[in-house]
Amino acid sequence: MLNMDSNNKINVKPEIDRLINILDYVKKGRLVVPEFQRDYIWDKKQRIDLFDSIKRGFPIGSLLFWNPESNEYDYNNKIGPYTLKNSPNKYSYIIDGYQRITTLFSALINPEDESVQLQNKNNLQDYIVYYDLENQEFSQPTSKKIEPYYIPLYYLVDTFMFLSFSDNIKQFYDDETSTRYINRAKKLATILLDYSIAFVNINGGSIQDSVEIFSRINSKGSDMSPMWMLSALTYNDGFKFSEEIENLKLKLVTYGFEDLKTEIILQCVETATGKIYFDVKTESLAKRSDFKELCFKTFENILKAVDFLYYELNVLNYKLLPYNLQLIFITEFFKNKEQPSLEEKEALKKWFWQTSYSNYFSIYSLSKQRKAFVVFQEFSKGKISTPLFKANDEKFTVSEFPKTIYYGSVRSKTLALFMIKSLIEKSNYNIEDIKGFDDFYSLKPPLKDSEFMIPKLRGIDYSPSENNLSSYRKYRDYSFILLDDSVQNFDYYANFIDTKTLQKAEDLGRSRYYFIKREENDFVNSLNELEYESSFFDLGKYSIF
Repeated sequence: MLNMDSNNKINVKPEIDRLINILDYVKKGRLVVPEFQRDYIWDKKQRIDLFDSIKRGFPIGSLLFWNPESNEYDYNNKIGPYTLKNSPNKYSYIIDGYQRITTLFSALINPEDESVQLQNKNNLQDYIVYYDLENQEFSQPTSKKIEPYYIPLYYLVDTFMFLSFSDNIKQFYDDETSTRYINRAKKLATILLDYSIAFVNINGGSIQDSVEIFSRINSKGSDMSPMWMLSALTYNDGFKFSEEIENLKLKLVTYGFEDLKTEIILQCVETATGKIYFDVKTESLAKRSDFKELCFKTFENILKAVDFLYYELNVLNYKLLPYNLQLIFITEFFKNKEQPSLEEKEALKKWFWQTSYSNYFSIYSLSKQRKAFVVFQEFSKGKISTPLFKANDEKFTVSEFPKTIYYGSVRSKTLALFMIKSLIEKSNYNIEDIKGFDDFYSLKPPLKDSEFMIPKLRGIDYSPSENNLSSYRKYRDYSFILLDDSVQNFDYYANFIDTKTLQKAEDLGRSRYYFIKREENDFVNSLNELEYESSFFDLGKYSIF
């Protein structure tokens, strides 16, 4: 039974109750979602996995409810696709378990229930979960056609809906099949109605107390989301930390950085305190009187950093950023330099390329990363001229030239950025003309030799005729027709093609491969502190050089 009592002292009481009862507390407003709670973010797989765990009898983790002496925080009367009636004078806040409760409530409540009001019929299907009685698995079908043996889960916990479904299914199938389906539905209904969930009631105390208690009782379980914790501890006058981060991400859409991880944004805020983020305790931010101002200022600097990455370094989207720490450091730079000089910008760009090619943030331990951050801070404050930290006098070695480009590799992304840079510098293209990484590079070479990673060709004004259409299909990347007189207004050099040495179309892939290597080698040498590994850069292995 949900304990609504409270007293002047903090009382922590673990309890167990049936799932169906907890959902009833939500429906009646005895359990509410605090305004500072993060938004519902679970995807289809997480919803399906939750019900699969219940079906198998697995525990789904304990919930945490807070019963304060007075309901000082606003609550959100929307949960999933539904709006609830106003709560009574006394209610408990859902501190942990909101994602699970929303999933369960949205799938198990009857949309026709008079206690709830459907917000938007169009998104109801995003929340309703079905049980496939034929394959005995949960599903959220996307098609409008729902098979008769698919039963919505809320039918299983509503007697009248279940009886109606049973009568209906008998009209579609023979006695043996319908009986099998109905028995399977009864079995799952029993599981749902009897399933119990553990929860902890915190009576009295403050939100700070509940957060601390949560951290302690979950010391061996899942950690509390730092985002949620900060939103809870700093909620004041409508300021919701998680909501402000979502507003920031909307502004990042222009730069293709809308997928920037919330964790990285938080780390930028932590680093803005003057220490690198891994030396800052997240909970200490909540104790700062200037936390709100610190956030807004950091968000401004993140926008400046992303703008710099986009326009100065051609990082067209978040997937192309070699290291998250580069964004964190550059955000720190703009915190200390509102109006950087041209020389400082050039030094910062050089640092970006040096750290990308050298695997800078992978080869250094945390202690050396601290030193690297201190050196960078000194640079951003104008005390030294170079932001690069070196642990010794040896040059950094650039790792092997990649055979393919994929987002998970720092080396691959750095090469992709180099080729985008080269195209823009050598042609009439600007950054707006290049829509993105996938638009610019082919992950599969046009030739069978897997050694050669080939970027797509840009700017060809050509329509293949019937005479050479078969050749075009063979090489797919216009390899064959590039030597044809029909090609017009094409920048060979910007596309890494040396027409002076290229004799036949079949050699195009190999020729471009070594051209790119040669150009990148020259660029790396211009950065100082870096060197190609001689064992893999052998221009002599191909005759055109």
